[in-house]
Amino acid sequence: MKISDRITGPALSLFGAVVIVGAMQLPTVPGVRFGADLMPTLIGIGFICLGLAIALGGFLTEKGRTFLDVSEWRVPLRNYAAAIWTLGGLVIGIFLFQSVGFPLIGIIYMAGLMLLMRARILTTVIVSPVVVLILYYGFSKGLMVPLPAGILGGILP
Repeated sequence: MKISDRITGPALSLFGAVVIVGAMQLPTVPGVRFGADLMPTLIGIGFICLGLAIALGGFLTEKGRTFLDVSEWRVPLRNYAAAIWTLGGLVIGIFLFQSVGFPLIGIIYMAGLMLLMRARILTTVIVSPVVVLILYYGFSKGLMVPLPAGILGGILP
């Protein structure tokens, strides 16, 4: 599917503006130099800048093209499966995050995405647990952000 950069650029810029407005709604934390709004604001600024660059490129290079090119809308079935896995996995993960735990949900979710992207099975079996466990220990031990271990709580320190 091809949507003109003259549409996606302003849409990304608008999304960046919404992120910045949302970041301004975050409460300030007394005693800290940088508040919780710093990172979302920087990300929103990045979205605005990149959206403007995409829109500018679209207006400079797409003269005479339509805004939507319907002829390129043939999408392989694997892409639909990846989209369903991505959204479905996030929704299911929200409800099972505390009980099942971050490591197990993360490994299953990442392995499914890797297989849908045609990664080799051996690579998937090795990379998924390693990356998720590095994230788990990095956040829980390094950054002191408690992530639930869930049913692996007795196994993971």
